[in-house]
This record gives sequence, C-alpha cells and structure tokens, in this order.
Amino acid sequence: MADPSKGRGRGLALLQALKKSQMMDSPPPSEDPSPVATPGPSVAPSDVSVPSTAIGGRGRVAAMMLAKMQPKPGAAPTFSPASDVSPSPVPSLGRGAGRGIKILQSLQATKAAQAGQGDAVQQVTTKMAESTISTATSAQPSSVAKNKYFREVKETPPIVMKGETGTPVEVTANFIYLNFEENNVFEYEVKYEPDQDYRHLRFKLLNEHNQYFKEKTFDGTTLYVPHRLPDEACNLVSTNPFDNSKVSISIIFRRTRRLSEMIHIYNVLFKHIMKDLQLVRFGRQHFNEHAAIQIPQHKLEVWPGYVTAVDEYEGGLMLTLDSTHRVLRTQSVLSFIKETVQAQGSNWKRAMAETLVGCSVMTTYNKRLFRVDSIDDTMTPRSTFEKNEKGQVVKISYIDYYKKNYGIDIMDWDQPMLISRESKRMPGSEAPTDFMICLVPELCQLTGLTDDQRSNFRLMKDVATYTRITPNQRHAAFKKYIQNVMENETAKNRLAGWGLSIAPETINIAARTLPPETLYFGNNVKVQGKPEAEWNNEATRNAVMQAVDILRWAILYTDRDKDATMNFLDTLKRCCRPMGINVSNPDLIRLPNDRTDSYVTALKKCFSSALQLIVAVCPTARDDRYAAIKKICCADNPVPSQVINARTIMNQQKIRAITQKILLQMNCKLGGTLWNIAIPYKTAMIIGIDSYHDASRKKRSVCSFIASYNQTMTHWYSKAVFQERGQEIVDSLKSCLVDSLKHYLRTNGKLPDRIIMYRDGVGDGQLKLVKEYEIPQMEICFSLVGETYKPTLTYVVVQKRINTRIFMKSHKGYDNPYPGTVVDHDITRRDWYDFLIVSQKVNQGTVTPTHYVVVHDDSGMTPDQCQRLTYKMCHLYYNWPGTVRVPAPCQYAHKLAYLVGQNIHQQPSEALSDKLFFL
Repeated sequence: MADPSKGRGRGLALLQALKKSQMMDSPPPSEDPSPVATPGPSVAPSDVSVPSTAIGGRGRVAAMMLAKMQPKPGAAPTFSPASDVSPSPVPSLGRGAGRGIKILQSLQATKAAQAGQGDAVQQVTTKMAESTISTATSAQPSSVAKNKYFREVKETPPIVMKGETGTPVEVTANFIYLNFEENNVFEYEVKYEPDQDYRHLRFKLLNEHNQYFKEKTFDGTTLYVPHRLPDEACNLVSTNPFDNSKVSISIIFRRTRRLSEMIHIYNVLFKHIMKDLQLVRFGRQHFNEHAAIQIPQHKLEVWPGYVTAVDEYEGGLMLTLDSTHRVLRTQSVLSFIKETVQAQGSNWKRAMAETLVGCSVMTTYNKRLFRVDSIDDTMTPRSTFEKNEKGQVVKISYIDYYKKNYGIDIMDWDQPMLISRESKRMPGSEAPTDFMICLVPELCQLTGLTDDQRSNFRLMKDVATYTRITPNQRHAAFKKYIQNVMENETAKNRLAGWGLSIAPETINIAARTLPPETLYFGNNVKVQGKPEAEWNNEATRNAVMQAVDILRWAILYTDRDKDATMNFLDTLKRCCRPMGINVSNPDLIRLPNDRTDSYVTALKKCFSSALQLIVAVCPTARDDRYAAIKKICCADNPVPSQVINARTIMNQQKIRAITQKILLQMNCKLGGTLWNIAIPYKTAMIIGIDSYHDASRKKRSVCSFIASYNQTMTHWYSKAVFQERGQEIVDSLKSCLVDSLKHYLRTNGKLPDRIIMYRDGVGDGQLKLVKEYEIPQMEICFSLVGETYKPTLTYVVVQKRINTRIFMKSHKGYDNPYPGTVVDHDITRRDWYDFLIVSQKVNQGTVTPTHYVVVHDDSGMTPDQCQRLTYKMCHLYYNWPGTVRVPAPCQYAHKLAYLVGQNIHQQPSEALSDKLFFL
C-alpha cells in the first residue's frame, strides 16, 4: 500500500474512503467457543470460518462505491490463522468489482494528473466520503406537500418523466410505505484502549453495555443510535474474555444526522426484524423453516421466504417486499453417499464428484449454506483439528467438537468428509489465503435440484405448484408479513425505537396499458394486435414478410432416425408453400453412427461455398455433439445450421406444428423476415448488448453486440468479442459500434442520424459509471466514422433481475396485468429517468416487469415515445410468436453470447454477421 507521506496513491485514497464509508452492523458473536480456521491443508468445522458473503449480482460493488458507498450489512468477521485477533478487514468487493474499480481508478488518475498528486488524493477522498451521505427520506404521497421536514431535506426534486398514451388501469405493487417521525440519528466514534484489531471482539466488548444502546447500528468504529447518550455512557470499561484484561472504551460524539439520510440503517433494521420473526437467512433472502411444505414422493421440501430492500423512490421511502422459495432435499448427504456407493460400487467417488461437487449443502445445526468443492475420504469425524481455547491451541476431534458445542452425537464415525474452500485476504498479506472448511455429511442436507430431477416433468410440476404462486397468493403473503411485523412486539418495538412504522397495505398506482401493435406479414396481410400479444396462428398461416428460398441444403441423419427424418422432410414441403417459402430437395447424408466425430467428418466433407443450410438430426441431446456441430458451422466453415433432436419430430400429433416453427427459424437464419411492425424512425439504428459469464470462471467472458441496419428493424448485424477478466467492456463495445456503423453505411449508403442502445447486464451501482465513462467513450466512436458525424444517442439500461411485482386489480382480487402495462411514477427511482413495462403474457405464476433506466438521451424523445418504442421492440424476436420480456436486440444478444460462450468458444465468422445464425 502507498505510504501516505510519500506516494499518496489512488489506492490509499480509495481505502480511506472505503473505511470512512463502511457502515455495517454485525450481530453479536456467538457465545460458543470458535476454533481457528487454518489455511492450507488444515481443516475446521463449518462454523469455524464463516464463508465470505460476496455481494451478488453484476455491479453491486460499483453500487457501493459510486452510488451510496453502502457496504453489505452484517459482514462476517475474518479469523486469523495464527490467533483470534485480526484487524477490521477491508470489505470484500465481490463479483463484478473489477471493471468498476479499474474505471474509477482511471478516472481518479486523470484528476490527479490535472490537480497535482497530493491534491488529487484529498479531492478523491473527500468526494467519496461525501457520497456516503444519501438524501433519502419518506412521506406518504398525500402528505408530501404538507410535510415541512420533507421539503427541508430534499434539496433537489425527484426526476419525474411520465407518459400519457394508453388506457388507465389501477394496479398495486409490492411496495409498502415506511412512515417516520422527525427523528435524528446521533453518530459516535468508538475508540478502544488498548486498541482492538479483532472486529468481532469490538462488538463483544461494546455489547457488555447494552443497557445504553437499546437500538444501534455499529460497524466496529462508527456507532449510530436514535438518542443522545448520557455522559456516563461515553467512558466505559469492559473485560477482554480471552485474557481477562481491562479495555477502556471511549465513545466520542461526532454529529447529528437525519434518519432520512441513513438508508442502510433501514435495511439493517429489517434484517434484524427477520430474525425477530425467526426466519433463516440464506444470502440476501430469509426463509421460514416452520412453514416448510413437504413433497414426500420426491424427498423434497419447499421453504417459503421473503426478500426485502428499503430505498427511496419517486413516491417516498418504501420497503420492497417479495416472496420467494427455496427447494431443499430432505435427504442427508450421508444417505446420498450410501445410495451412490450401493449403485456405483468402486466408482462411487467419481459419481459423487460429478453430482455433488459444486452443489450447495445446508448444515442442519446452524442453517448455513456451503459449496462443496471436494470429498476427502482420508478424513473421518475421528480426525482432529486445532482449536483456540482461551489463548491455547488444543487438538479436538470432530466427534467431540459437535458433542461439546451443539450436543450432537455423530452416529457414523467412518464417513468421508466434505471440503468447502474459501479465500480470504488476511491482514498484512497481498495474496488471498485459502481456507478449508470441513463438513460432516451426516449433518448436511442437500439443496437444489439435480439435472435428472429437473428433467423429471412430474417432479417439476409438483414443485411448481408451490413455487409459481399466483398474484392473489403473493399479495396474501405480503399481507401476512405486514401482520406478523405488527403483531411481533420485538419487531414493532425495534421499528418504534427508530421512530418508524410500516403501512398496513401495499401501494396503489395508476398505470397505463399501451395500445396493441399491428403486425404486417407477406402479401400485404395486416393483423390487428391482441390484448394477449400473441400471434401463433397468424405466424404459421400467413406468408412471411421476406422469404428466402431454400435451394441448396443438406440433411445429416443416422439409420435409426431415417423414418423420422423422411417424415420431417415430407411435412416441411407441405408447410412451406402457405408460408411463401420454396424448398428444394436436400442432399441426404446418412451417418454410420451417432458419434460426434461422425458428424464432424460429414460436415467437413459436405461443405461447399454454394451450400445455403445444413440440418443435422441427432438421436439425443448431447452438449459435446451440439458444440462440435456449431463450432464447425459458425466458425470453421461458416454456413447457417439447424440442429434437430429426433425425439421432437417423432411425435406424429405435433410434427406439423414443430416443423412450421423449424421452417420459420431456418428462414430467419438465411436472412429472411417473418413479420414487422410500424417503426416511426426512418434512419435509426437500434442496438442490443449483453454478456455471458462462465459460472466456473475458468473461461473468458463473452460480450455480444447486435445492431439493426434497415428501417423496419428486422435485419441485424452481430458481433461477439471475448474479454479477459478485468478487461474494460467499453473497449470491446467501441470496436463493435464502429464496425456496425460501417456496415450500416455499406448497406444504406448513409449513416443513421439516431442511435438507441439497449444495454443488458448493468447493475444499479454501474449506472453512474456508465453515464460518466462509457457514454463519452461511445460518443468518441462517432468521430472515427466521420469527422462531422454526430448522431443523437439514447442509452437505455435493461434490468430483468428485479424484485418489483405489479398486480392488476380485478373481480378475482388481483391478476397479472396485460402486456404493455407501463408504470413510470411513484415506484420508479427518485434520481433517474426510468420506467417499468410488463411486456409479456404469463399464464402461470406472477409476471415480473422489466425495468428500463434511460441513462442518457439527447434525441429529444418524449417519455411516451421512448416507452412505446421499447414496447414495439419486444414484438420483433423471431423465435417466439408473441412479445418477449426484453427488446428483441437484447434477446438476440443474449442468444449469441450464450452460444459463443457455452459452445463455440471462439469468434463466429464475419460471413455470418448479417444473419440471425444463432437462433
């Protein structure tokens, strides 16, 4: 780390700001003696080293740093391998942090070069410290205008961008108002003498004087309380439980802050309220084990739960509440191992590694989740580990440890042990230290579903009965939660201690339903839009808008699938004429077997420049075979390809419907158009961006870029680029944007005067980053195409993974709203131009709207125009005869990124870039 007196580097400024802004509250440590988790080969029980709570989601870290500097509440303490003392750790930055940190550092470096190195350190530190202060508050809408406190706190009005088009509809959402009194928060600094580096011990020492802090938020250094502390509470003395030495605690008043500034305090409060309601926490969600639903025929149980978040929205301060479920297997890991040993014999370990490694298990004694990284059959519960007891290191077996600390008798003393690994950055060490946590299979419960279980239709249908709940059931769960909080004295008093109360009902909103879009097919056929936004019958009965005749093509098949292939070919020829597509007889290539190399050899032999399309009929679905076919057809010998599972075309009752959909897909892959809608802009380019990240993190990430190059937005230019870990995504997007503009120029003879970008895969914390860094970089690209070229740019971030739910009021209570329902006020972000659209029809469960944030717009589009264009683009995804959840370019980008990242593993050929070959 840079010396503050010498280097004054960016790292120091960043670290100082992080430490100043670290406002987390951890629960008091357990009274159980906790042995030390040791690095390297040594192992310890599952409750020794708490797994690092990495912040989930893309860009959550950037949210901490750029939006509100709000670290994750309740971060677990870190144990030192040598002793039970370690300094307060720098918060883990989690996944997705690399890009945000690097971009932030590069921006800081630029400022430092302009202002001088010493001044830059102070400027960056001051700016980041100031960014921790949020200007959030709350009030009921009806009382906003009358609330003097509301007007005093709000220095800037919320951003209100409302549309007007559509039919009004009354809806409710899963948002609950939080009412608060005019209350203050008192901020104190806590110092220890002698200084205590071990953060967990800081909590224990302060908690000895809980009579002064009935309600508090403490992060190890900064203390927030809702009342002024008496003088006797400012100088306290506690006893160190490890060596019985006396520790003096000085509590120094810093300042008074508004409760409305402290959004993170609300989230900490509701985390504690979940404990008051006796809910079990898994990650950011809380579940009720006492309301578990048993599915005995499949050895499963479903735990209902809740996910909560408090933030300030356009309508005021609100709690977002959503119901969720977690599927657990009632079978213990030991029972699963014994079943595998009995079925596989000596190959049991290999079979277990394939099915168990990488999965999550729950320890039954403390209800915590761990990822299984390996199975160690050289260790048993008889094995011993080192444990720190009152300053002395002693050896204890797992059998004795669980008996002493949990009163659990381990029955099988010879079972193998499960190993869960985690990395922690220890104080004074730059490289992370690996820790190994040992789990007893007998005390672990399986979670989630295996691939075999997911392919079991009956099982999934039974599980969906409890997990896909209707709007009425979901709303009833919200009412139940509000009732439980109001009836629980501890939870009620906890809120009252901070001057808070919760509204008895969810928020009511006046939404709008956009008019249905008219679709245009071939032969000048016009189909009026339907409220359900589906046109399956029309898509197969009418001629396509632009047909590509299939004249030179080949079919690969095996002997066992010969009858199904011939039947498919006959059906295809019957179906093609009503759609306006001419199909010639293909070259039939019979394969000796269904091995992957047989398909590869045949593909290489039959390839020629005159070939339009290759169809491969495979007996079963195998990932390796599919990947090999796609790699050859998309990269090595570029030609559009269609892989068909023989089972799907063996069903005589469904063969016609399936063949029609395959034919439509083939037409798209050859550059055809199925249908279109009215697009108001003549020379505009609409772009979709998405990313694919390998779950194992072993492979490179893929960024896909899709851009339209015709007026009706039905022809798309695509590119996929790979990124190394930590590489700035904007560097890849700049080259893609320049290439797509050049392709547009070659096709149309002119450049677009309007560019609209829909960017998927951006978290809340990266919004400010995108606005301040990526968009200026995109605008630089325009000068690379032409010195005087300056089109308007609209940049819209698309967010699918949200907890917002919208319910339409009906005679049955609540129902899913119709496609095209827009909400653009009250529950939208206070400081951003954003809106929510329900764009698809859902027959089962509850629909989830899509959140759109307009980060930048210099085109002069009204909110109405932006919302209607976004909904229009949800009609142009050709793999589904209906609206989809996100605009078509985003869905195309998702398909391309998944194909390249999952199967091809290299850039597709440029020869296919102007076709939808990835459908």
